[in-house]
Amino acid sequence: MRLSKGDDVVRLINVFETTPERQQALIDQWGHFTEAVRNELGYIGTALHKSTDGTRVINYAHWRSQASFDAFLNRHRSDFAQFVQNASRIDPHTYEVVFLDEPAES
Repeated sequence: MRLSKGDDVVRLINVFETTPERQQALIDQWGHFTEAVRNELGYIGTALHKSTDGTRVINYAHWRSQASFDAFLNRHRSDFAQFVQNASRIDPHTYEVVFLDEPAES
């Protein structure tokens, strides 16, 4: 996944609040779900981040278009309920890149 400004890529940032005891289970659960849906039309990729204190997992996903992301949501909406067993709060939003800083290549 590559970051850029001004494209039509849909970027989902999904913050899961969890506990240190449930963090790895949530990561494993999301990994299995991603394996099952990785061939969805328009799916580009996902990166998971875990907090070092064990209380959060962040899913960062890219989709080629809003239409492909919406179709994915419609097909899998009922699947998302499974994540509440390992997350006390789930906060998904889509974002656009407004600032990007990268050092010049040498």
